Amino acid sequence: MRRSLMNSEFVPVAEIMRGGAVESVHHGAAAVVDKDGTIIAQVGSPNLVTFSRSSLKPFQVLPTVLRGVPDRFGLKDRHLALMCASHSGEERHLHAAREILQAIGAREEDLRCGVHVPLHYLYEDTAVPAKSYFSPLHNNCSGKHLGMLALARIIGCPFEEYLELDSPVQRLVRERTAIMLGMKPDAMQVAIDGCSAPNYAVPLRALARGFARLATAAGLRPATDDECHDACTRVVSAMRAFPEMVSGEGRFDLDLARATNGRIFSKAGGEAVECAGVPERSLGIAVKIIDGSARAVGPFIVWILRELGLLSPTELTALEMYVNPVLKNHRGLEIGAIRMTGQLVRPGG
Repeated sequence: MRRSLMNSEFVPVAEIMRGGAVESVHHGAAAVVDKDGTIIAQVGSPNLVTFSRSSLKPFQVLPTVLRGVPDRFGLKDRHLALMCASHSGEERHLHAAREILQAIGAREEDLRCGVHVPLHYLYEDTAVPAKSYFSPLHNNCSGKHLGMLALARIIGCPFEEYLELDSPVQRLVRERTAIMLGMKPDAMQVAIDGCSAPNYAVPLRALARGFARLATAAGLRPATDDECHDACTRVVSAMRAFPEMVSGEGRFDLDLARATNGRIFSKAGGEAVECAGVPERSLGIAVKIIDGSARAVGPFIVWILRELGLLSPTELTALEMYVNPVLKNHRGLEIGAIRMTGQLVRPGG
């Protein structure tokens, strides 16, 4: 099914300033939702449909947890956090990935995520050493793929088939994801993610609801309530306890987790998708910057949290780089800023 974005679904949310003048404008949309799917606040349309990309990972790992993989293979919460990660390929990430690989009896070549330069070079602004060797374990999605391989091992799915859309692994992932988002599986438009795994296009309000349900570990249907409550709790606990495994140094997800001491957890996705969960308020947040530029994503999420009164003065100070983001050139000179311009609408407010 083909679908084009409608201008009525998104609005200007951030201006890029240079020399006191507006140079560029980012448009976007956001949904803030409770576990029952009620819209608490929105920017643009909460019904905007976007591919979830890596924000889907906390849902994709649920079948792995539900089938008892962590306990079966002696894996810890830091390993589970890596399965939810878009990691930077730092040594701690690679070490945990190798431990999972060994525990499930798989080989690096069983991973079908492909190879890319580790993200930490980008975020540390350092050059890639000459003649460097990288493997699929360096791929930011290797943790997710290791979780899927572990699930394949448990249910008897051949490793070479674990990414096939109709494989037992992907059927379980699709069905559990749909439950968490409050959708029917066939209503989620499918495509292939950057790491070659199936990915789904869904409304922002559905993504936000999924994160609200993760945050509260509640609201699931009878017969799966207790089981999935425990799985959701374990996934979120792992993400909150080991945020450094979920992303990496210099990245928004880790900065937000550290600033809030794990009180708020978040997960980035490609093409400027970002989701967050607020357990104490049973809220989920999903945002999308339409042009796919990630530079406005962190400021957008922090602006929403601030507008909703969900960040303390101390937390706002710790997140100053996102509250008042500045832009610098390659010499480190301050040349501009990102100014948030959206309007957070509270239905009925």
